[in-house]
Amino acid sequence: MTGEPLKRDLLKKMIIAKIDIAAYLSLRKAKGYMSVMETEHLRDNLFDLSTEYREKALRLKFHLAAQEMESINQGMSAVCSAGVCLMTGRHDCPQYIAIDAEKLESCLSELSDSLKDIMGHQLAVES
Repeated sequence: MTGEPLKRDLLKKMIIAKIDIAAYLSLRKAKGYMSVMETEHLRDNLFDLSTEYREKALRLKFHLAAQEMESINQGMSAVCSAGVCLMTGRHDCPQYIAIDAEKLESCLSELSDSLKDIMGHQLAVES
């Protein structure tokens, strides 16, 4: 795959990750906790996306502008931070996790900002 299809595929997966994190976060805020299974599923998906990005980053770097690559790096950093955030929160009950919603919300905000930047770059190139 060349740079543009790689970028589109990664962008789609980052948008899906954003949607998943936002849904998880809204449920976490409403309930005050999440099940271990829900948390581990999202965490594994985020780390899988991170792994895929690391495998394709070098090819992307050769096809994208430096500013666009930086936006993708920031977004993927937010994805990784969200995954790490989901590793915390197991306290008294082994079946439920009460992760720090503020940290996860910060990760979501960073991911959203980087996606806006990426989309801005894409619109500028298409113009």
